[in-house]
Amino acid sequence: MGELVRHNRTEEFHAYFQKMVKYSRMNEDTIVTPDNVYQEAHKANRNLLFEIISKCHQPGSTILGVENVLALDDLAKQGKSCLILSEHVSNLDVPNLFVRFYDNEEKRLKEIFERFIFIAGTKLNEYPIVKLFTEMFTRVVVYAIRSINELKNCEEGKAEMELANKINIRSTRKIGELRNQGFIFFLYAAGTRYRPWQPETKKGITAVYSYLNSFDYFCCVSINGNTMPPGQHEDMTKEEVYDDVMVFNFGEVMDARQYLKMMAEKHQDENSNDGESIKQVVADDVMAQIDQLHYKAEETRKKFLH
Repeated sequence: MGELVRHNRTEEFHAYFQKMVKYSRMNEDTIVTPDNVYQEAHKANRNLLFEIISKCHQPGSTILGVENVLALDDLAKQGKSCLILSEHVSNLDVPNLFVRFYDNEEKRLKEIFERFIFIAGTKLNEYPIVKLFTEMFTRVVVYAIRSINELKNCEEGKAEMELANKINIRSTRKIGELRNQGFIFFLYAAGTRYRPWQPETKKGITAVYSYLNSFDYFCCVSINGNTMPPGQHEDMTKEEVYDDVMVFNFGEVMDARQYLKMMAEKHQDENSNDGESIKQVVADDVMAQIDQLHYKAEETRKKFLH
């Protein structure tokens, strides 16, 4: 079996971007404050986005575990708080998810997608070119834990640290307000895109434990394929766009508190008194679950890699 022919669609993608600028609010709310952490989807460019992202999805692109998405949604409709913990490989992960949910034989997925609330980092608002795409999806914006950890060691970052804490307090409150109202929250468990040359980017963040502790049910999802692989630089605006076979694999729905209880009992002898070790144990286990989903999905995906 040969390798997938990945057509470079960067120029075409940029042409679509130019069409979207006219209808975008890309220059609004670029500075995140405690007063604008909740940002509802601005959908004016959704049709154009669907068109270009669909072109990037090669035959075989699909969603596995649809029954688990439906089960989680049933719980959300009952007023249960529901969370999805996802792999993160690309700045196009959400647009790719959007297309796969909208282009699925299970028509209920469209309605479910519109009740997703993505927990997104402030950096996705800072660059108008990036915000043009992120604004199309409802988000609660948080100050990323990795960025906060950098500020802790910076004397000049005290003011920014204070702002970061205020943003995250308000974000936590907003999530608390909305989590039992039929929405499904979507969190990237590693807090950043996976970059193979930086193994630490695949490590789950300890905040996963706190989220699980405040939600009723959760499931994990893997992402196989990548239409915008990260470059070995920090400029998100210079990443290229490629065709690929995109497969999302949703795992079984679990009771969050029962899961945390099971993990605590299983690892009780390993935990330190401050409780921090169990948080990383849980984060690591979630990433391991995602890895298992990824490996299983690749068995399906590789049938179309030719």
